[in-house]
Amino acid sequence: MTRPTLRRTLGVGAPLAASVAALFLASCAAPPPKNASPPIRSISRQPAPNPSQLPIVRSEPVAPDPDKALQNYRELLKLAPDDDTRNEAMRRQADLQLQVEDAKGNTDPAVINKSIQTYNQLLSQRPGAPDNDRVLYQLARGYQNIGQTDQAIATLRRLAQEYPKSSLIGDARFRRAELLYNLGRYDQAEADYEFVLGLGTGASFYQSAQYKYGWSLYKQDKYNQCLPVFFTILERELPQGELEDPDAALAAVAKEKLDLASSSLRVSSLSFAALGGGSSINAYFKKSGREPRFYPLVYNALGDLFVEKRRFSDAALTYSAFIERYPMHPSAPKFQLGVIKAYGEGGFNDLVVREKERYVTAYEISSAYWNGRAPTPEVLAELRKSMEDLGRHYQAMAQAGTAPGNAANFVKASGWYKKILDNFPNDPKIADINLLYADALYDGGRTSDAAEQYLKTAYGYGNHGKAQEAAYAAVQALQRLAKEVSATERPKALRKSIDASLKLADTFNNHPQWTVAVTRAAQDLYEIKATDEAVTVAERLIARTPPATAEQRKIAFGVVADARFAQGRYPEAEAAYGRLLALLPANATDRKLVVEQLAASIYKQGEAAREAGNLRGAADAFLRVGTVVPDASIRPNADFDAASAYLKLEDWPKATATLEGFRNRYPTHALAGDVDKQLAAAYQKDGKPAEAAGALQRIAVRPGEPVDTRRESAWLAATLYDEARQKPQAAKAYEYYIVNFPQPIERGISGRRRLADYAQETRDRGRYLYWLRELVKADETAGSLRTDVSKQAGAQAALELGLAAAQDARGIRLTLPVEKSLPARKAATEAAVQALNRVSGYGFADSATAATYELGVVYRDFSRALVESERPRGLKPEELDQYNLLIEEQADPFDQKAIEAHEVNLKRVKQNVWNKSIAASVKALGELAPAKYGKRETREDSYESLR
Repeated sequence: MTRPTLRRTLGVGAPLAASVAALFLASCAAPPPKNASPPIRSISRQPAPNPSQLPIVRSEPVAPDPDKALQNYRELLKLAPDDDTRNEAMRRQADLQLQVEDAKGNTDPAVINKSIQTYNQLLSQRPGAPDNDRVLYQLARGYQNIGQTDQAIATLRRLAQEYPKSSLIGDARFRRAELLYNLGRYDQAEADYEFVLGLGTGASFYQSAQYKYGWSLYKQDKYNQCLPVFFTILERELPQGELEDPDAALAAVAKEKLDLASSSLRVSSLSFAALGGGSSINAYFKKSGREPRFYPLVYNALGDLFVEKRRFSDAALTYSAFIERYPMHPSAPKFQLGVIKAYGEGGFNDLVVREKERYVTAYEISSAYWNGRAPTPEVLAELRKSMEDLGRHYQAMAQAGTAPGNAANFVKASGWYKKILDNFPNDPKIADINLLYADALYDGGRTSDAAEQYLKTAYGYGNHGKAQEAAYAAVQALQRLAKEVSATERPKALRKSIDASLKLADTFNNHPQWTVAVTRAAQDLYEIKATDEAVTVAERLIARTPPATAEQRKIAFGVVADARFAQGRYPEAEAAYGRLLALLPANATDRKLVVEQLAASIYKQGEAAREAGNLRGAADAFLRVGTVVPDASIRPNADFDAASAYLKLEDWPKATATLEGFRNRYPTHALAGDVDKQLAAAYQKDGKPAEAAGALQRIAVRPGEPVDTRRESAWLAATLYDEARQKPQAAKAYEYYIVNFPQPIERGISGRRRLADYAQETRDRGRYLYWLRELVKADETAGSLRTDVSKQAGAQAALELGLAAAQDARGIRLTLPVEKSLPARKAATEAAVQALNRVSGYGFADSATAATYELGVVYRDFSRALVESERPRGLKPEELDQYNLLIEEQADPFDQKAIEAHEVNLKRVKQNVWNKSIAASVKALGELAPAKYGKRETREDSYESLR
């Protein structure tokens, strides 16, 4: 459009000059605004730009004297210029007012509203004017500055609609997008940002629009759509090459682009977090078919974001997602470390263990990951560290846990330590690791393997700090192994333990467990019967300087003593046990055992002498047991054996003295019975029947002896007392025998006979008659066991009982009053008759004839008693004669019975029986019937009337 000249409009003259000057000044004071876009603020510290912090649009710096310029415009407008000049002046005045307020930092609605009114007046007066796009742009700016955002947006929409080809269209659309974004109207903002991007990279605010476009998509949860936008920004702003570390990558970004790049990376991470984390990155790349050159950075950034949010599991899964998609990537080990670190920071210890195991498995030296490549030093260091961490973890868990899971955890621990030993043989801590390996094997029940590793640790790495500890641990492991194996395998295991102990002793002379190991070795050598070696090692311990403990020295002396004893070198054993005993206090618990072994050593010397035929030397050795160790349990046997030796030597005094000593010291000992038997034999052979009887009597009453032994001893004791003429003791012995041993009947009968005899000798008529009756009773009740001997003894006893009864009858005199004395005498006579008649039933001639003879005497005595009885006092002579005649008549039948009894004896002559009792009967018949038996002739011709 052709502008009218100032001359035509204003005319000519002085006023014209003033007008031109004012207009010039005004135009110089207010050049057209360039409307630069607002700066992009850093969003690395927040998820998205904060609308409340977006700046008010400001123009370029105000002219040096804006008030003068405004006054010039007012003066110009007072001159009533042409429309074009007026409109231009009005617009410039309004622009300058906005500019001045911007410069002052004010948003005074009164001032800005003047500009807004001017702009609206211009639009109203000049609708459709070609430069109204500029007016609309500034009007929108005025509305924005006083906070009338909706009017600003509407004005910018009008500009776009009415002037789509305006040079300000890009600025207007961007400005409107910014206002819409600030209001949270992201879908509308999206369209305006997209329009600006469509203008090409050369358009104003292209990069800002691009950035805000991505954010508007993100705000609408359009994560898959926003990611390409931010990736494009990152591709442009990040340094070249494949990037991995977010901090390192951002540090290389230009300073003015750092906020843009860091925010774009962060919102990318936020998008993937919203899509599901690390797995969503894998899904996104798979769907897109390509990854940006900085794809490791994407995983790392998302993982770091999750760590920052303390979402440690999600962080670990993000790092794992990278490994899943790129398992052979050079950075895969680093990402696995990220997994471990994330779980560690989250306190997921079990998962840390699992991921460390995965790290070692995936990247150990022999794994497929390296495919012939050499592992990096960083990976090797981490492998080494992880292996030890895992070993210590499982070892600690096993130590703190309870069976049955402990053994499995110890085995796991040992496996990790083994990996270190295999993969890092030159590790500076290899000896320590080997010791840990051995400990895990030991605690896991693999005792043999543990012992092997302890030995390797102790002697396979030179002189190191854990060598002594491992050496003793090997000894302990082999000791336990000896307890675990079968009895047949135990000697072999003990031999290994011994060798380990002696190697410790030879290698580490100052080892704190030196004496312990050597002591144990000496004991084990003795157990496996390496007795000479056991003595050598024990003596080495005894000679140790500084000396071993008192307890260890006692053990060493014990080994020497036991070894010599086992070898049959009993004098040396005796000496060693004596030394050992001297070390023991009186109240020592093991003193008794040593005493017993010392006694056994002496006893064995006695046995050896006995086997060699040196009985006296044997006896002396046996007795020395009691002299040296009187309280030894073997002493009774030793004393007994000494006595036996003396018996064989027929040294009866020493034999009996030794046996009596035994009996007095050990009255209840199991050998007491044998002692008494030997005493009985020795005393008999030494001519001491009473002492022998005493020993036998003790045997007889001892409950533990067999019945036959007791019976024989009881009988022999009684007979020996008899032989020694110790009748009271003999009587007691016979009585004991009779009471306790009814069989055989003949001994019982004989014993009763002796008891009757003893009573008779001591004139104890009651006991005499008692034992006679007991004798008769024993015979009569013997039944089938009855013998001729018992019968004969029974007959003799019955005879003596009859004689005693006759004597009793004879002792009763017939005194006045006769009616009282006569019945007693008669009863006694009848008892005697019965007793004597019983004797004949035994069938023995001697006893029968004696009883028969005595029967005649009883009858004769009764007859005489009648005749000699007292006569009643005061009888007259004729009465006395008559009384005497009557008595004689009464006595005569008894004389006749006496004759008959003696005739019975006389008849036995026909049986070829003749003894003193028959002879006595013959004599009595001569006295009783002289007419018939008074003539004596030769025996063969006598008593023809009896034939």
